[in-house]
Amino acid sequence: MKNIFKILLLCLVSIGIFSCENDEIKTVMSSKGEAPALTASKTSYVLTATTANDTTVAFTWNRSNYGFQAAVRYTLQIAKAGTSFAAPKEISLGNTVQFKYTTADFNQLAIILGLKPNAVGQLEVRVKSNIADAVADIYSNVLSVSVTPYIVVINYPSLWVAGDFQGWNPATAPKISSRNSNGIYEGYVNIVGGTRQFKYTSQPDWNGTSYGWASSTTTGSDVIGTFSSSGGNLFVPEDGYYLLKGNTNSNTWSATKTTWGIIGDATANGWNGDVPMVYDATKNVWKVITTLKAGALKFRANGAWTLNLGDTGADLSLEYDGDNITIPANLAGTHTITLDLKAGNYTYTIE
Repeated sequence: MKNIFKILLLCLVSIGIFSCENDEIKTVMSSKGEAPALTASKTSYVLTATTANDTTVAFTWNRSNYGFQAAVRYTLQIAKAGTSFAAPKEISLGNTVQFKYTTADFNQLAIILGLKPNAVGQLEVRVKSNIADAVADIYSNVLSVSVTPYIVVINYPSLWVAGDFQGWNPATAPKISSRNSNGIYEGYVNIVGGTRQFKYTSQPDWNGTSYGWASSTTTGSDVIGTFSSSGGNLFVPEDGYYLLKGNTNSNTWSATKTTWGIIGDATANGWNGDVPMVYDATKNVWKVITTLKAGALKFRANGAWTLNLGDTGADLSLEYDGDNITIPANLAGTHTITLDLKAGNYTYTIE
């Protein structure tokens, strides 16, 4: 009988040892699983607003193989080329093996990741496969994708600014726009030459409502006043690049002359003073060529914080009092910075 118990004990010990060894083998196998193979619908995209709602970009991969049944979680990672996926945009997809983007969504992603609108840039894409915290993640092949994004231009409700500085032609006049479609309009217009008189028109011709002078108060180069549909001509007292406002609810208007610069610890003057920008009348933008350091910057008018623009969302679209624009260490150096304040679509580029 003792011999039988010895034999049984030996068997149980042997089974326990074998079981432990087998568990260890499974762990080793899972950490050396077969990675998914990633493919894309295309590897070069020229994005346009005309196909904004179309499903343009698709990524597909086969399932990971860990050598045994496992609940696999996949994460699509997309990063700007050359960053080694240091801070990728991640999409957690559970057990899904495909992900698609509309043109608009992929365009926004490309811009957020630092690609310049209307220029060819490179993104890198991979899939992360994970089964447990105790097991190392495995990664697919890395796809290089060429992308040319576009700047999103929104046609807001507008008033056209027709005056003698541009030939009194509403069809070719600059616009001020209502970003909230609420009868409150603003925009930046370069008014140079002639008597600097103008009117607001409700459409790009003289057939709609025209808003003209009813009263005004001039302080230096700035003007505030009221208008009416039967008034005379609005005006500014001197040539300049003006922030024009018009409120068709209260029939009030104003004109504030501006010059623009950049400020921040990424710039030569830090937060103590602006680096001036120069107006390019041909392209209707402000520009400066300057050396940037790692840090942050903002745009502001007239060397003061009353009018300042930042980038909330890191999408190259500017907002008043928006977030600081971050300049990472790998972008330090000499750049051309462009500020575009056309028709409610306030944007910038750093080239």
